[in-house]
Amino acid sequence: MRFLVARTRDPALAEDLMQEGRVKLLSLAANDVANPVPYLFQMFANLVEDHRRAERARVARGRAWGDRGEGLEPDRADHVTPEQSTLDRNMLEHVLAALDTLPERTRAIVIAYRVEGVSQKEIAQEHGLSLSAVEKHLQRAYRAIIDIRRKLDAGIER
Repeated sequence: MRFLVARTRDPALAEDLMQEGRVKLLSLAANDVANPVPYLFQMFANLVEDHRRAERARVARGRAWGDRGEGLEPDRADHVTPEQSTLDRNMLEHVLAALDTLPERTRAIVIAYRVEGVSQKEIAQEHGLSLSAVEKHLQRAYRAIIDIRRKLDAGIER
C-alpha cells in the first residue's frame, strides 16, 4: 500500500489500485509466478502507469470534444448563448439518433471508447476482436457523426 501511495500521492486511488491488483492476483494459479515479490511490485507499477495513461487519454478526449475541464477553455460557459445551447442540444440529439442506427456492437464500442474511456485494446479483448476491427467500428461511428454534422451545417435537417 505504501508503494502505491508513494507513486499516486492519493490514498483513495492507491486503495482502488490495490483492490484491482488483488483481483488480478486471484486470477492467477499458485505456481504461475516464479518470483512473487518482484512480480507484485511490477504489477502495481504497471497499474499506476495504466491509470496515468488513462487519465492523460481522458484529458485529451476532453480537449478534443471541447469539454470544460481544468485549464480547458475556462470562460467558454460564460460565452454560450441560448441559441448556441439550443444548437448544441440539437446536434447532440442528432448524434444520438445516428448512433442508434448503428449496429449494436459498433454503438457499444464507440460508447465504451469515447464516453467510458476504455482503451481500444481493452475493447478488442472484451469483444474478441482485433485492434484493427475496433478501429473500423470507430471509423463507422465517426463517419455517421460527421455525416450528421455536415447535414446540420448545410441546414438540411434543421
